[in-house]
Amino acid sequence: SARNPRGPKRNDNRVRLMVIGFLVLALITTSFRALSRQNDDEEKAAGKYSSTTNSRHINVPMPAGVNLGSWLSLEDWFYVGDNGAVEVASPDDAIAAACLPPLHLDSSTGPRWNSETDLLSGLAQHYKEEMDKDDETQSTLGGYPNNKKQSLGPWGKAIKTIHAFRSSYLDFEKELGTMASLGIKHVRVPVSWCWTDTDIDPDLHLVTKNETDPNNDDNWIYMDDEEVLDKYTCIDPFYDDVRWPAIPRGLVQRFLRACADHGIGATLDIHTYPGGTSIGTFSGVWPRYSRFWTHGDVPALDNEETHDVGRHILKNFIAYLESLAVKDPHAFRGFRALSPMNEPAHLATLYNGNPPIRTDRETFLPPLPLDKAAEYLNELNAGLESKPHLTKVPDGNHLRVMLWLRDAIDAFRQSSLPSMGKELHVNVHESLFPSEVLPKQEIKSDYGLNQAPMQLFGAWWRASTTPKERAKWAVLDIHHYYAWGSQCSGAVEGPPTGRFSCSDEDHRELVIDNCGAWASVYRSTIEKECEVGLRLASAEFSASTHHSVRHACNDVTTLKMMLETQVDMAAAADVELFWWSYKMPYGGAFRSAWSLKHLLYLLGVLPQPDEEMFHCGDHIP
Repeated sequence: SARNPRGPKRNDNRVRLMVIGFLVLALITTSFRALSRQNDDEEKAAGKYSSTTNSRHINVPMPAGVNLGSWLSLEDWFYVGDNGAVEVASPDDAIAAACLPPLHLDSSTGPRWNSETDLLSGLAQHYKEEMDKDDETQSTLGGYPNNKKQSLGPWGKAIKTIHAFRSSYLDFEKELGTMASLGIKHVRVPVSWCWTDTDIDPDLHLVTKNETDPNNDDNWIYMDDEEVLDKYTCIDPFYDDVRWPAIPRGLVQRFLRACADHGIGATLDIHTYPGGTSIGTFSGVWPRYSRFWTHGDVPALDNEETHDVGRHILKNFIAYLESLAVKDPHAFRGFRALSPMNEPAHLATLYNGNPPIRTDRETFLPPLPLDKAAEYLNELNAGLESKPHLTKVPDGNHLRVMLWLRDAIDAFRQSSLPSMGKELHVNVHESLFPSEVLPKQEIKSDYGLNQAPMQLFGAWWRASTTPKERAKWAVLDIHHYYAWGSQCSGAVEGPPTGRFSCSDEDHRELVIDNCGAWASVYRSTIEKECEVGLRLASAEFSASTHHSVRHACNDVTTLKMMLETQVDMAAAADVELFWWSYKMPYGGAFRSAWSLKHLLYLLGVLPQPDEEMFHCGDHIP
């Protein structure tokens, strides 16, 4: 500065310029970020954001489809609440479900329940006891219960409770819009067999205004229980005391129209039949033992004594779907496919009258009569003497299920649905086969890559469909979960509870990647039996590493790896995946690995968690 007296002033100017520059840069950056956020919000609102990235640019591949599980076919573990069960498959002596919001929240509003029919009867009993108690105390709360003409009866209240749940569970416009924006193209909707032509609206049908005195706000006409039972329930023909809550066709058609509006194709999956086709709470009749095969199929098919209930229900349902093309073409556009039966005779191998399970009961899946079995085997294995590389279908109780599904395929084939671009997704389950009938494998299977049951299903599929049908409308569907079986499961405590420990990064990645090869093994095995060009699906999968939440990996890193690996490897094998399930807000601890909506929240893709609006259940110590 001694050499240049103007130096300090020049330095001050430089500092001022630097400060101004930083301020301008900060202003530009802030404006750019605000504009970027505004553009992101506008694109999200318009449904234009990518299904594989989010605002944090986290790559998350999406399955082609999702299930809307436990909406129109109830399963108990979706309604356990935050203090509820931790086991997906509820033990025989457990009653896991504690609510059915919004009207049934805890023990003060209704019972704990095992299955859909168990819930309906339990609700009716709860309301009866409540009304009897009000009679004793001369209470007039809750719709004048001591004057039976001024209140719905127990069954009317039970049906109203179930319909309130069904009609409020899904916001068609908002949630289907979110699915479409994520890139989800298909939804699979499990439904029961029991439907009604009457679209229930509690304000218009169960309870109507008395037009003789329209100015009296308290003058209502309440449908009596006899009419409620006739219009809105179905009697199970295989039990003396079981009724099913009927699904309103109008409700489903409104849903299908919304699917069409959002470019989503819906698969209607007949998840339950009278008597229950499988063992477990999802059968619809649990804790009652399955009777569909013993009390329905056996007398109808073997002895020709009674009306064939199961096949009749399916044919009527196909006819109803055909009628939509004329009566409701908008809804028909939203309908994509029919799945005729979910996991037929699941667990027949275990519940067979032998140890280790249910030694006090006969199998719920009896064999076909010897003559019918021989006739069907000849049909299945015809022409294979000169083709030793193809698998023969063996004799066994499984033939009864295969024959039923063959007839289901034929019923669909004879309808107009294939010619109108609709599909049949035929689901089968490996637990149908006892180990002694499975083909021998030269190499012991590892990482869950057991080809033997797939070979049998491939052989049956080859005999039941044509190459043209398999390429166009006949889709084979085998569900696949890591959560069951020792070869692919993971646990927080590691082996032997799970094959890998959630915290062992290297072993975890090795097991998940190797087990992910299931999709390619699935395709190669079925193609070996049926030739190339066929369509395959796996309509149920999840990110769960163990069937018990207490043991399963629930860290986001593992869950993300489970989602990515299965979606990517299935896409590479051209196997269409459906996540089980899109939402389960009352599922408590199950949500992280089973609710896609909640997992996408954990991964930063969706802004809101899959959370309950109401509480569910009382505290269980």
